[in-house]
Amino acid sequence: MTMQTGAPQAISAARFVVSFDGAAPTYFSELSGISSEVEATEYIAANARTGDVVHTKQFGKTKPPTVTLKRGVDGTGFLLAWHAAARAGRPDARKTGTLELQNAAGVPQARYRLLGAWPNKVEIGNLKAGASEIVMETVTFTCEEVIPL
Repeated sequence: MTMQTGAPQAISAARFVVSFDGAAPTYFSELSGISSEVEATEYIAANARTGDVVHTKQFGKTKPPTVTLKRGVDGTGFLLAWHAAARAGRPDARKTGTLELQNAAGVPQARYRLLGAWPNKVEIGNLKAGASEIVMETVTFTCEEVIPL
């Protein structure tokens, strides 16, 4: 990774590379997002001395982080097979990997560690007979944790 001096610059990426547990890297053309959520829960209490009702928001249920990526289908079937292992509940379907956001020259601009990741959703979509477009595959990984490196 290159170090920059001065004010932080916005990251631009030309491709996204994911590597899991020593498997060959998988290249994606689009990162739809990395998301993590903590639900807000409303808490209502009465002050014992004054009787005033107090409404506050507290930390609620957490949702595991997800990473959604898109690429052209390459015919390997690797992600569908991995998704099938997750659907079957196999413990080895959880993997640790790295997501790199690379510029056009292949230089990493940002890196993330994906812990306990598994493909919870795979979509191959929007096909038309006779069209010359690339068949796209969208994969959503659910992770135990996503850590910037």
